[in-house]
This record gives sequence, structure tokens and C-alpha cells, in this order.
Amino acid sequence: MRYPSGGLLRWFYKAPLVEWRMGLGPLLRRFRLLVLTTRGRKTGKPQHTMLEHSMMDGKAYIAPGWGQRTQWYQNIFADPRVTVQRGGKPYGAIARRVAADDELKRLYDMMHGKSPVWRQYLESWGVEDTVEAFVANKDRLIVLRLDPIEGVPLPGIRTDLVWFWPAAVLLASAVYFIVR
Repeated sequence: MRYPSGGLLRWFYKAPLVEWRMGLGPLLRRFRLLVLTTRGRKTGKPQHTMLEHSMMDGKAYIAPGWGQRTQWYQNIFADPRVTVQRGGKPYGAIARRVAADDELKRLYDMMHGKSPVWRQYLESWGVEDTVEAFVANKDRLIVLRLDPIEGVPLPGIRTDLVWFWPAAVLLASAVYFIVR
């Protein structure tokens, strides 16, 4: 998988955040997407990222597709307190790296084949798509568990673009009546 350093690929990865801001968060949850808010390690400001996740035992699991060079992972490494939004009310969590073999095996069994980028993710790391290889490469394949905590450490992303929908309806109506 190519790192989204700019251009169209970077826009592609940011587009779901705009959709969230437009009030489509509940729909994005169906696609196993969440918004992770981390504290910027250099700026100290909230940084929002849309991520695919898996749920197991009531906790969300995420993995940085580009390993340690992933920006949100570097932010977590500096401060593991995050805010999570999965379509409803935001909650606080501590991001912890999963290291226990039994937890990784259960997670593999639950995640295997469910993500549209699962095979590319493993192939990009040169890891065979087996539970044994997944666990054996746990030092390279970073998996984080988001353990809920009291309070919300960072402000979540707002739905500040919901005004778009009434404006779009008004514009479409105006165009309809002008063209008609």
C-alpha cells in the first residue's frame, strides 16, 4: 500500500471526514469506520483521522497501515489518550498495543477476510495470510486496542457541514424551476 503523501490519494483518505462533518457518521459506521482524534505531537492540537476498525469484546481495534511512520500512530505514541467516534456520542480511550498471542489469534479469526484491504495490508508487510504468520509478525504488524476511559480527552470532530443538505435541496429546486 502506498503512503498517501499528497494529491488524489491523500484526498481519497480525507473524504470520509468531510462526509462525517456533513452528518453522515451513522452511515459510515456501517462500513466499520470510526473517527479517531489524537493530540498532535508537535502542535498539541486535535487531529482527526477516519479509520477502519474491528470490534471484539466491546472494544475497537485499529492498525496503522503504514506502521510506525503513520502520523496518527506517532501521535498516539506521544500521547495514547484519544477520542473515538463511531456514529454516536464520542468517548475517551487509551490506545494500547496488542501483544498477547491469544488476543491476536482471536482478533485474526474475527478480522480475517472482512476488510477490503486485508490482503493488501498483509502483502505490503510480506506476511502470509495465516493466523500463525499474523501472530509471528506481531512486532511488525502493529495492532492497537482502544480501551474506554472516563471522560473525553479531546474534542471530537463536529458535524459542522450539515447545512449542505438544505442548501443542496434549495439549489436543486431553483435549478429545476429555472430549467423547467
